[in-house]
Amino acid sequence: MAVAEISVVPVGTQSASISSYVAQAVSIIKASGLKYELSSMSTNVEGDVGAILDVVRKVHEACFQQGAVRVLTAVKIDDRRDKSLTIDSKKTAVESKVK
Repeated sequence: MAVAEISVVPVGTQSASISSYVAQAVSIIKASGLKYELSSMSTNVEGDVGAILDVVRKVHEACFQQGAVRVLTAVKIDDRRDKSLTIDSKKTAVESKVK
């Protein structure tokens, strides 16, 4: 299983606010059935790499469908094959080392 961080920024939207684009992205991620977690600047998603990349494509295209003329999509994928990897396990590993 992999964990990915997704950030999508629509450009050329006629407004400084992009919350409607973010809401659409979250709806697409939610409908995918993948576990996800929102942060103030991005969304973390957990699942099969293929499923994650499919969701990234859908989110990216949805911005164009809503009228953006340019879309910047950043994706970081952590795909570990030697042991189980989840959003929670990544946070727990770090928190256990914080003094």
